[in-house]
Amino acid sequence: MVVNFIRTIFMYVFVMIMLRFMGKRQIGELEPSELVVAIIISQLASMPIQDPAKSLSNSFVGIFTIVSLEIISSFIAYRSKKFRSMIYGTPSILLEKGKINQKEMEAQRFNINDLMEELRQHGIYNPSEVDYVIMETSGSVSVIFNSDNRPTTPKDMKLTVPPVELCYVIIDLGTINYENLKHLNFDKKWLDEKLKKNKIKNIKDVFYMGADRNGEVYLVKNEK
Repeated sequence: MVVNFIRTIFMYVFVMIMLRFMGKRQIGELEPSELVVAIIISQLASMPIQDPAKSLSNSFVGIFTIVSLEIISSFIAYRSKKFRSMIYGTPSILLEKGKINQKEMEAQRFNINDLMEELRQHGIYNPSEVDYVIMETSGSVSVIFNSDNRPTTPKDMKLTVPPVELCYVIIDLGTINYENLKHLNFDKKWLDEKLKKNKIKNIKDVFYMGADRNGEVYLVKNEK
């Protein structure tokens, strides 16, 4: 049992490292080829865990080979449009300018109920409200409103609004993120002043604190 426990830990760490090598896009979005890779990796990883007689090194080599092939194919797809289309396919337009593409829907086995469900999830109840419904290569569906129904923007109203500032984590569970503090051009003195203003005497009393470039602070006290 102890041996199996240790082998499982080794396999877990190795698979996590390999997934990190694959990059954020592959982890966040599973294309058909990436789904195949995930299935194969899960099978290779489970074999030495289920059967102690199976060699860990064989699974390591197999997983490393599969991940290497995926990384190489991703780089080739990045450079070659033809290869990218062959491996990942191309987006499918299911609806264009209010007209449903019945042939494409049949080819993708995407029925009218599926289409209406996707529209409702985007807050749309009539196909005439959109210009395009596109099935992406990952299988997700993108919906593009027509000009009469798209949300009004400040540009439409000819209004000038300040840019959105990203909020960076400054304190996480009582630990200061000095890298983000430096990135915002703030120092420990600035932080101490903000904590004092919020009546915080001990840094461990802060569950979360975020700040933007303008010095605006969002702070949550630790309730424990």
